[in-house]
Amino acid sequence: MPAAGAQIPSLELLGPERPRAVTSFRGRVSLDLGVLVASRGGEFRVHVNRPVYWLPPAGKQVDAETLAVLRTLPPEALDGFRGLAGFVVVTARKPGGRFVAQRSFTFCPNSYARQRVDDSGPVVPHYPFGCGSSSPFVQGMVWGIETGWATGLFSEGEESSWFDSTMRLRPGSYVLTYAIAPLFRTLFEIPAERVTTTVGLTVRKPRRHRMRPRGRAAAQAEASAPLLRAAGEVPVVSDPDPTTLPDLAALPAWGMFVRAHGRRELLSFASSPWNAGPGPLVVEGFRRPGEEVMDAFQYFHAPDGEVVGKVPAGTFDWDPRRGHNHWHFLQFIKYAIVDSRTEEVVRSKKQSFCLAPTDAIDLTRPGAAVSPWSSFLGSMCGGPGARWVREVLAAGWADTYYQSVAGQAFDVTNLPNGRYSVFTEVNPLGLLQEASYLNNVAVREIELRGRPGRRFVVQHDWEGVVD
Repeated sequence: MPAAGAQIPSLELLGPERPRAVTSFRGRVSLDLGVLVASRGGEFRVHVNRPVYWLPPAGKQVDAETLAVLRTLPPEALDGFRGLAGFVVVTARKPGGRFVAQRSFTFCPNSYARQRVDDSGPVVPHYPFGCGSSSPFVQGMVWGIETGWATGLFSEGEESSWFDSTMRLRPGSYVLTYAIAPLFRTLFEIPAERVTTTVGLTVRKPRRHRMRPRGRAAAQAEASAPLLRAAGEVPVVSDPDPTTLPDLAALPAWGMFVRAHGRRELLSFASSPWNAGPGPLVVEGFRRPGEEVMDAFQYFHAPDGEVVGKVPAGTFDWDPRRGHNHWHFLQFIKYAIVDSRTEEVVRSKKQSFCLAPTDAIDLTRPGAAVSPWSSFLGSMCGGPGARWVREVLAAGWADTYYQSVAGQAFDVTNLPNGRYSVFTEVNPLGLLQEASYLNNVAVREIELRGRPGRRFVVQHDWEGVVD
């Protein structure tokens, strides 16, 4: 049992950062709009067991370390092994307050949609995905939410379907109120200010892509959504251990060609910035309230995986463009074409990445990850409602991007034929801590040739590499 006067871990609702607009499908709308359930006052853990198959499961909340029983769950609190029965009630009203619809939902603490709220808890969650099992012979399950983490209100596993998170709503504006049911408010002793949140929602007809103007529902949502912004426990370090540092290295642009884009000419290219180690590059972002911006922090991991420190490292922003739709870490890289006097003549707007290991460069280096995807310390680039993201570039690996669209590829429409150099610089503002900054720049000499509309680029070899 906790010490006398200690808080027993509980739960709370977290609302989305901003109102949402969705398209209905056959008259139904998904209510999975970024509402999260977070642990409060410590790690929340529930054990659900049935000693014999003909009895229904029984649940109890236990201390995460000692497994001592903290609370016994009444039978009506469980929906078998699916989760907490009727945990949340969603009510839809028109902006003026007129009632439209209401529906209650089972909540699985082991949802697939997990978010880190701050760095006070473990680096990766350790509870299983899903509250039950596909086997009919399951006898016991563990549900939980770690300290510093939150989980999606609606599960996305085998035990759920799209219908399980929907409500029938006509096109128009609504205010949705998400409220923890009275049974669980009392059972888990949840403070009144932590049991409800509202979401402003605009429902659109299918195949219509223009969002309606924000109205009263949107304003109400922004005013009422509660936020959890704990300071965290990982210390800020000014002189991290060299063994924990990455070494970001630039490689020259490659795979270059000129293509027409309407009346413009774009010089497309590929880029493979990499991490020479010995430590991984780990950057996490925590969202600013009410903004589509996250504050970024670089985390340092010891060889055994322990987190030993962090430093501020710039920002993330949301990229809604087709082919992206995730959070990008800003200030990661700079691309430019320079002339013979090393003066910049064209710059690519591509400076942000959703970092992840895509191509091995040198796995023989100390600290290199032979199989980075086997680690749970992976990249989570997040959706539009995300409060937290993590982006990782393992030692020995590169993240290759192909810059072929306008705004990323170089616009060379007005650039005369001749000799130039493509300039690549990683960590251009020096916001990321590295083992060395001597290999952050790579230069590739090129020539533009041909006549307008049919121009091409010649790449000079780089240390013997022709491509």
